[in-house]
Amino acid sequence: MSRPSPRARTFSILSLGCSKNQVDSERVNGALASAGLVPVTGDDADIVIINTCGFIEDAKTESIDAIFEAIRSRCGGQKIVVMGCLAQRYLDDMRREIPEIDFIAGIPDDAMVARMLRAIGVRAASAPVYRQCPLVPGEPHAYIKISEGCSNNCSYCAIPLIRGPHVSDTPARIVDEARRAVQRGARELVVVGQDIARYRYGRTRLPELVERMARINGVRWIRLMYLHPDHVDDAIIDLVATNNSVVKYLDIPLQHASDEILRAMGRGGTGARYRELIETLRDRVPGIRIRSTFMVGFPGETDRHFRELVTFVRRVAIDRAGCFVYSPEEGTDAASRRGRVPKAVGRRRFDELMKVQQAISKRRLRAMIGERVEVLVEEHLEGDVWVGRTQYDAPEVDGIFYLTGPGIERHAIVAARVTDATEYDLMGVPL
Repeated sequence: MSRPSPRARTFSILSLGCSKNQVDSERVNGALASAGLVPVTGDDADIVIINTCGFIEDAKTESIDAIFEAIRSRCGGQKIVVMGCLAQRYLDDMRREIPEIDFIAGIPDDAMVARMLRAIGVRAASAPVYRQCPLVPGEPHAYIKISEGCSNNCSYCAIPLIRGPHVSDTPARIVDEARRAVQRGARELVVVGQDIARYRYGRTRLPELVERMARINGVRWIRLMYLHPDHVDDAIIDLVATNNSVVKYLDIPLQHASDEILRAMGRGGTGARYRELIETLRDRVPGIRIRSTFMVGFPGETDRHFRELVTFVRRVAIDRAGCFVYSPEEGTDAASRRGRVPKAVGRRRFDELMKVQQAISKRRLRAMIGERVEVLVEEHLEGDVWVGRTQYDAPEVDGIFYLTGPGIERHAIVAARVTDATEYDLMGVPL
């Protein structure tokens, strides 16, 4: 262990991967700040923290590259700390093969910061308190993580191996973090977890939890992200339909539409059931937008299976959709399956599916021309042009709204009329 250092008083955090990882980074950020350390940007911090992602191969590569870049640019007595999903999964390997790292932890818990400071020899001014503190102050949205881990055990996914089974956080902590986010100026709360539809703490389920969050003074929008389609029930649909604070938008990762591929993936649904779910949502929640994610190139996926997926996407006309090519993850059931799809074939299928989705998105957005929408203004672009989002677009993953007009203020929610559209973005003027 290093000797206590009075110099190490600044830190920076590079958060890689998903929004759930970002919440972990924000909690570490808050804990370090409460202990008297000062967050800074750039490479000259006394402590450089990298929160890694280990979901798919590309994410692993990005994390490893970031670690070695930090090592190459290290200056003076700078400390390098690595945490997160990749570190959780390969903790012993990384300790052995990258000895330049000063401290390695997996998924951070409420005691990690204290352990880290002791290990790298830094005296804290006070005991760290885990409270979420944004990495970029002043954002109009905040991610609120309500659970950890996943118990769905999809055959392709390493999340249960990394983060363990699903565990719901306490309503008190969740509502407290949500309230603090709104007090900091957040207008939108984005509820995240591996599968938030499974949330249950005692008698509190997702609808009851969100109803409590909706009563926080000052919250305008609550967005529900990452609901497994097999767990979207009547109570959740009623919540979206009736609570005015909950935006008419759900993120439901369907992954595929071929019954054979869905079974091989360990998903409980079928293409017909997923189509019925989408029809039910659109019937009971008029104007709802549905985002989904699809995987191509899963082992055993034939051209027929892929055509079933394309037909499904065209027929249901998903409003927003992402796609990724299957990546074999060590330790998962799918990694040992036969029928591996060549990478070039997977890439071609990805390109074709996204081309189909692009046409759907363009058609649906152009149909909005002339409609009245509300826009959460996020930043100033130039002149009288501002950038924001409607309730139908999640931060960072969906399209944006170009709002042109005088007297607009950042973080305001402005009534606007849609005047034009591209494949993914909207343009308009304030009303």
